[in-house]
Amino acid sequence: MVVTRVQAPWTSAMPKHHYSEHVQIAPGTAAPAAVSEASAPSSLAPLAAATGLVAVVGCKGRHRRSRRLSRMTLQQSTKSEGPSVMVMEREVEADTWGEQFNWKKAWYPMAVIEDLDPKRPTKLELLGEDLVAWKSGDGAWRVFEDRCPHRNVPLSEGRVESDGTLLCSYHGWHFNGEGKITAIPQAKTKDLPRLLENPRACAAARPAQVREGVLWVWGECSKDAALESALVEPNLPKELSDPELEGRAKTSVWSHRDIPYGWEVAMENVTDPAHVAVSHHNIVANRYEDPCPIEIDWVRKPSNKDGFKIRIKSLRNRPLKKEEVGMVSTMDFRPPSQMHIKSEFPSGASITLLINFVPTKPGWTRLVGSTMLVSGQNGEKAPGFAIYSSPLPRWLVHLLAPAFLHQDQVFLHFQQSILQKEALKTGQSWKQSYWIPTEADKGTVTLRQWLDRNDGIAWSPAASTDLSALPDKQLLFDTFKTHTAQCTTCQKALKRVTKVQAALKYSAIVLASAGLSSTSWPMLLGGTLLGVGAGVTNKLKGMFHEMPFHHQDNN
Repeated sequence: MVVTRVQAPWTSAMPKHHYSEHVQIAPGTAAPAAVSEASAPSSLAPLAAATGLVAVVGCKGRHRRSRRLSRMTLQQSTKSEGPSVMVMEREVEADTWGEQFNWKKAWYPMAVIEDLDPKRPTKLELLGEDLVAWKSGDGAWRVFEDRCPHRNVPLSEGRVESDGTLLCSYHGWHFNGEGKITAIPQAKTKDLPRLLENPRACAAARPAQVREGVLWVWGECSKDAALESALVEPNLPKELSDPELEGRAKTSVWSHRDIPYGWEVAMENVTDPAHVAVSHHNIVANRYEDPCPIEIDWVRKPSNKDGFKIRIKSLRNRPLKKEEVGMVSTMDFRPPSQMHIKSEFPSGASITLLINFVPTKPGWTRLVGSTMLVSGQNGEKAPGFAIYSSPLPRWLVHLLAPAFLHQDQVFLHFQQSILQKEALKTGQSWKQSYWIPTEADKGTVTLRQWLDRNDGIAWSPAASTDLSALPDKQLLFDTFKTHTAQCTTCQKALKRVTKVQAALKYSAIVLASAGLSSTSWPMLLGGTLLGVGAGVTNKLKGMFHEMPFHHQDNN
């Protein structure tokens, strides 16, 4: 018999004494006389971790009425925008949200240092503005706005020189790490000192720092940016700096890639545990067996500054798997880009998806992410995808990521376009356009409410807000422009795979031809095996360029 203990969430529409405890019982077992206080809740596992499976057959008799009341409250319909939207909004209506979040005064994780080329400038985008990252002579990574003050050409098309300066390739002007111009070839010697003292003789430099192997960039380059940025810490997992977890907490491979859908739907997607059981069929779930009702409780109620954190409880009509017993899943959103999705186990072990969606430009985001593994007190490992703890090559972890990401890609790319069309056509917001009748979308409602309270994303005034869908759906599955071309690790791997594929193909042809000429079966067999190897490496090479996915073919 498998028993777990959960609590029904209360809303502002019902008294707090209705906050009641219930028992979840696996099918085929009798209800127990009592439940231990140590019984732990089970929940939907986050995205790429194993899905939590919980059965609901009965509950303590004295709590049945309160459970019924809480669900009836959630199902009352009074407006076309959907009952749950209203109830979920009232649930935090009385809370103090605080001052609006300032998108410009925050740190953003922009790129993984190990995957950047220190000998070349790298173009970045943030909040609709173009930036350039480069490594200066003192070994520090620098970030400027991607504009030469001379004639407004992109500095990302420049060069990192041997003297540690950034060269604008248009007229040869040099910039040091602070952004100051150090050389103007067109200036006369007697005029140069005066010109270099001019306040306009500089690029617009932004505060930048490297933490956990990731380049973090401040949201603006104002005159107070250096001081303000020094007073704010990037959103990093506390476990990595917790002395009690020293030696137990570590991150796996980090990666960055550009995603063809905007911050709004990207964050909405990762606050939605219900889609995992359907969208990610055959990877972490079964679309025909795993969809179920979901309960969502607050761990940290919403505020403009700190976002919110929720606990997920899945109510599945099937037995729990061994690794799912006692598992607790949470989703922790902290602006401007963090979503940490954690599955914690009774041993103290946990696995957390470190997801950062960076708003690069309307309709696009940059995903900078990793996985954090925390071992139990006795060295226990968290159950889940072996890919997170296996010693796979860095490039292979990057290469396989789209197998999961592309299962959502089509939905989210077209969702943002449809949502904008509906708003233009009817004048209705998401509240009217979405029909949200169940508690499973509580995270989505809260995320959208947070976004509304902060007046949306603070895009550059020059950013285009057109969210029209790409003309060809196949473009959504590109992996070369969105990742390979921006990752030195994968570029090197692609070159190696290409050479191996060519060698195997040539060797297969030569050996098979010799086998046919001499009627040598061993040669023919060898040629066949080499040909198979050539085919496999050719398939692998293709994945660096694109990885199509269609739900209609995912049986």
